Amino acid sequence: MITRSATADDLPRITELQRRWDTAWFGAPEHDESEVREDFERVTEPGVHTRLVLDGDRLLAAAWLWRTNATLVVDPAVDPVPLYADLLPWFEKQGTPEIEALSRDEKLRTAFDGRGWRHTHSTFELVRDLTPDWVLAEPVWDAGIVVRDLRPDDAEAVHRLIYRDAEWDAVPGHVARDFSEWRSLVLNEAAAPEQQVLAWRDDRLVGASIGRFFSDGTGWISQLAVAVPERGKGLGKALLLESLRRRRAAGASALGLGVEVENRSALQMYLGVGLTVDREWMTYAPSRHPV
Repeated sequence: MITRSATADDLPRITELQRRWDTAWFGAPEHDESEVREDFERVTEPGVHTRLVLDGDRLLAAAWLWRTNATLVVDPAVDPVPLYADLLPWFEKQGTPEIEALSRDEKLRTAFDGRGWRHTHSTFELVRDLTPDWVLAEPVWDAGIVVRDLRPDDAEAVHRLIYRDAEWDAVPGHVARDFSEWRSLVLNEAAAPEQQVLAWRDDRLVGASIGRFFSDGTGWISQLAVAVPERGKGLGKALLLESLRRRRAAGASALGLGVEVENRSALQMYLGVGLTVDREWMTYAPSRHPV
């Protein structure tokens, strides 16, 4: 085996590796090259913060990191344990913030435990295929709320709502992001303006649901936020239903979102409209003193 850093020229083979991994765990590919590229391009120093493991021409593993996230993909057809023995120490030296593991990926979780990594929090992905028996109710809006799509000059107001007025990063597991990083992650080219739902009261943005479509046809809600003074009036549920209905009307084959396991009130709201838990991601952070 040989190791080296990755370049943009490696994206086709990294995508193929990702799709093999998806199929092994979920039964079908869930990424295309544009989505892999989107994540890869957040790496500020590819020559330092990326690592490939190859056996001849076959890509066995790909790893990279940026400020708040890291990616680790291993060929499902090979024994991952020797690859983890190389890649986890590499992540530690890079100062990796955290990595997610599927709750049912016992070999990766065992590797994390063996090096003293800490399980910090878990996230549920709730996904449901769109079938005729799934009826999404009409949203009910509080008096005085005006709903409209995203406009080109709304981005800063949405960011301010999420991280200041709605106190997004006060929820365990949520990360504070500056405007530039947040926009590249959440409000990028994949976020069609007509799919975003903004709720205004007079001239104040008081609620927003932001999301996208993925290449496998899933309509996704990336962030749903309600200003603290507006909570308890049904605004969150109305935003959720409107977002799901818009994605269904636009041709989604499935609908989904993620929620922190500890955020029980949000989880119950999502289950209440018909979404179901599809998988659990367990987030691990390296020990300050790896063994």
